[in-house]
Amino acid sequence: MDIEQRKYVRFLPQDNTFAALRKGFEKVGKVNDVSIKGLAFSYLSETVENGPDPYSYQVDIFLLENKCHLSNVPCKIVYDAPDPTNGKNYSIKMYRCGLLFKELTKIQSELLESFINKHTTGIL
Repeated sequence: MDIEQRKYVRFLPQDNTFAALRKGFEKVGKVNDVSIKGLAFSYLSETVENGPDPYSYQVDIFLLENKCHLSNVPCKIVYDAPDPTNGKNYSIKMYRCGLLFKELTKIQSELLESFINKHTTGIL
């Protein structure tokens, strides 16, 4: 049995929760889990990703029904790798991207906390 190494509790978001990485919105996908310090999301891509990069980004987190939209959340990519559960014989592959939130404003922190309280379905 693996012991969880993370410092912060991860939560399962509602099914209609998505993330869009603002660097040209090249990576948009379904959020897999979220915490007060980051999130992981899955997206489709034809290109091979090179893993994490040192650059800073901003991410938008939103629900399809427009119940909630966190905009321009500063972050950095911690990992970006092919999803091992995805088939290997397809030209378009599923990737999983992990983001670490950088320093948030007070308003962003409050909105993120509210999002976790109102729009998640349980602890991962």
